Amino acid sequence: ATPTRAMMAQVLYNLEKGSAGAPAVFTDVAADAWYADSVNWAAEKGIVSGYGNGTFGPEEAITREQMAQIIYNYAKYKGYDVTAQGNLSQFTDAGELASWSDTSMAWAVAKKLISGTTSTTLTPTGTATRAQVAQILKNFCEAFPSES
Repeated sequence: ATPTRAMMAQVLYNLEKGSAGAPAVFTDVAADAWYADSVNWAAEKGIVSGYGNGTFGPEEAITREQMAQIIYNYAKYKGYDVTAQGNLSQFTDAGELASWSDTSMAWAVAKKLISGTTSTTLTPTGTATRAQVAQILKNFCEAFPSES
């Protein structure tokens, strides 16, 4: 299965031993959905956000830039230093990054959480594979060993 936005919220919810009861904020997250508690918790903590129209897109495949943003937001939630900024100019497709993901992707590259899909491409709008998500989470835990 392709990792979805809801799956990423669930992973972090499990990691944090999140609690149910956060208010629902997205119109497309049904109260009885398996991911409702995790998405609502992650939204309440500022880890995830929606598309600006009241939706979250829980079943949508997560992109690499969305993954970077969520990990960045999670690090901020945990109180970790998120000031590092890598040089994205080495990637020919850095111009494809959405304006909201520039800082988080530069941070993720600087912290060696995310690397290019090739030596010159980031593929920011491409779907993150299960292997990539697993590697990014592993890299995160190694970058912040005492904190995570």
